[in-house]
Amino acid sequence: MNCRKYRACLVGVLAIALICGALLYLKYGREGETPVDGVLVERNSTWEAGTAA
Repeated sequence: MNCRKYRACLVGVLAIALICGALLYLKYGREGETPVDGVLVERNSTWEAGTAA
């Protein structure tokens, strides 16, 4: 196998690995994140206390 074919195969394999990794991250990567309190929750709690701006 000459240098051009080897380089083309290597770039192709790396591109496929990068695309598959990105797709797997989008599918499974965000499932493990813990939810955080948002601004709306904070405003809702101050609204119920009667100190809303």
